[in-house]
Amino acid sequence: MNRDSELEELLETERPQRKWSVSSRALVVVGIVGLAALAFFPFSGKGLRSKSGAFLAFDEVDAEDDDVDDGDEEVTTCFAQGMYYAEPVKLPGTERTVEMSAELCQQRCQVVDGCMHFTFWPDGGCLLTGDESYVKAAPYKYSETMSGPKFCQDAIDAAKEAISTAGSAASSGIQQASDSASSGLQQAADTVTSGIQQAQSAWGSAADATESVAKEVVPPAPGINGTSCSKYPACVAVGISDGDCCPNADAVKLGCCEGFPPKAVEEVKILAGSECSKFPACAALNITGGCCPTPEGVQLGCCAAI
Repeated sequence: MNRDSELEELLETERPQRKWSVSSRALVVVGIVGLAALAFFPFSGKGLRSKSGAFLAFDEVDAEDDDVDDGDEEVTTCFAQGMYYAEPVKLPGTERTVEMSAELCQQRCQVVDGCMHFTFWPDGGCLLTGDESYVKAAPYKYSETMSGPKFCQDAIDAAKEAISTAGSAASSGIQQASDSASSGLQQAADTVTSGIQQAQSAWGSAADATESVAKEVVPPAPGINGTSCSKYPACVAVGISDGDCCPNADAVKLGCCEGFPPKAVEEVKILAGSECSKFPACAALNITGGCCPTPEGVQLGCCAAI
């Protein structure tokens, strides 16, 4: 197991209006009831969920951009670099998986009950965590680690907007049906209105459920060069140069704030029989270590002295 994995273990023109018969009106209302039911399906958590339990992905691109060439992909802005979720580092009942990107790791979180955020490690390891976990700074060698929430805020906003639009469309359709329908149509309109109220109530409950309790954290003191990432060469070296790092907006001081890690000192190997102490002339010169030859293969002059 490599060291990345060891740390992890520790740690989507108008047509003319026709006069409608009673049967035609009834068909229209039935259609409206069906559309309203589709628009306000049950959901929970921070995203919409189908009856099968699978989350529905939200397109983060506006509809007005559908016809525009999307050669440049939109960068996800809710991910954080250089941090991971810990204590615990893994949601109970889940295991570490290997994913191709942080986005795919987030998508895995979206279909796992209880997952609130994720950590994507440089070796591709994907760990899911729940509400009880909180962010910590990753060691410098893991500065490419990415973490983030189950859903980005723009996806949540898109869901709210879609529900609001569907509600407005359903309300408008109900009003038109009510104006032109008989007493039988009024009963159908009441049924749709009740469904809308239930959906709105469910949305309010889901919105309350998405509010997570912020953990009280004592922010660490600013680094020796201040808080800006660009003031720390070690942070710049791993591609973190914008905003604050030491600490960042989440009150976490990244590993690069401590500078580059010290380089390991190679152990000098002395060949048996080459010790300076075994050669009197070398010992008289107070030379220690290896002399005859030295670890670099050099034969000192004192080796030949009698």
